[in-house]
Amino acid sequence: MEYSLLAAARGDLPVALRLANQAVTIAEASMKAGQGGDNYLASALVPRSEIDRQLGRADDAVADATRALYLLKKSEEPGTFSCDLGHAYYTLGRALQTQGKPNEARIAFRSASENLRDTLGPDHPDTHQAEFEATH
Repeated sequence: MEYSLLAAARGDLPVALRLANQAVTIAEASMKAGQGGDNYLASALVPRSEIDRQLGRADDAVADATRALYLLKKSEEPGTFSCDLGHAYYTLGRALQTQGKPNEARIAFRSASENLRDTLGPDHPDTHQAEFEATH
């Protein structure tokens, strides 16, 4: 996944997607073999969602972010805040914006804001961005 993030930072989104797909495949194989990997899979799905969104694949971006949220929620106590959940909600919000669903996006951004505020703090740049998106 790190190589995928590096490729995305260089602007090579097709390579970033190919590498993200490999990371997801590895995590899924680990899970199928009973070796765990739920959290790793979630941490690969969130950046892959953003890559999908940038490539204009909004439906895939929403699916990846939604799946990541499912996996993260499954591993957390109900009512627990998490920066991982916050980032997944933020990514879902961006994907929903790309799909042309601003109301659903604002709901996702509000959830992102709550999670990020309670874990990273109210002054963190990610919290500020999520709060901005939730109100605009």
